[in-house]
Amino acid sequence: MKGFVALLVLLVACVYSAEAATVSQAEFNAAVTKNGYKAPSTEVYRNFVEGASKYSKEEQAMFLAQLLHESAGFRYTEELKCLTGNKCAGKYVDKVGLSGKKYYGRGYMQLTWGANYKAASQALGLGDKLLREPELVATNKKYAMLVSVWFWDARVRPVLGSSNQFGRTTKAINGGECKYPKYHSRAQNRWKIYLKVAEAFSIKNKAEESGCYN
Repeated sequence: MKGFVALLVLLVACVYSAEAATVSQAEFNAAVTKNGYKAPSTEVYRNFVEGASKYSKEEQAMFLAQLLHESAGFRYTEELKCLTGNKCAGKYVDKVGLSGKKYYGRGYMQLTWGANYKAASQALGLGDKLLREPELVATNKKYAMLVSVWFWDARVRPVLGSSNQFGRTTKAINGGECKYPKYHSRAQNRWKIYLKVAEAFSIKNKAEESGCYN
């Protein structure tokens, strides 16, 4: 009986390790630099591990690929077109956002709308902090990562489901890239980034390209 219990414990441990894994900093840096971006800081790596190590290594590869595409290799944490002039005046206005605050895209995965800032803030245990101070999502690297994890959990994972289709993650993030042929090249670039990340992570069961434009 004791032998059976020991075997059961071992099997559970193996299942858990397959579900969650910590990517090494060397793997993380390789995934970023293979895609032509500058090696990220240790702070960015640690923030990634803190937020994403609950995912399987296969899912972390998909998540990182989308982060790299959205932020140009962790270079940007704000929607560039909204930084100058009045190009974003009147955009992202809802009943939740506070007067005088702007809720354009911030964070590595471009969080938008007051309702999402509030939902992310509360889910992260910050109360309404990010609703009151949305700028922090761009200026604080930890928040930039954690709201991206929240977005992945709340908006991407439900679409991905139990499938292994990378295209579904793109569809959840920017469905227009899947719907309109003129934007397919952008979605295809996300896939190309993923392949290099998967290589750096030594992923054997790579995701399928399908779920977006094909």
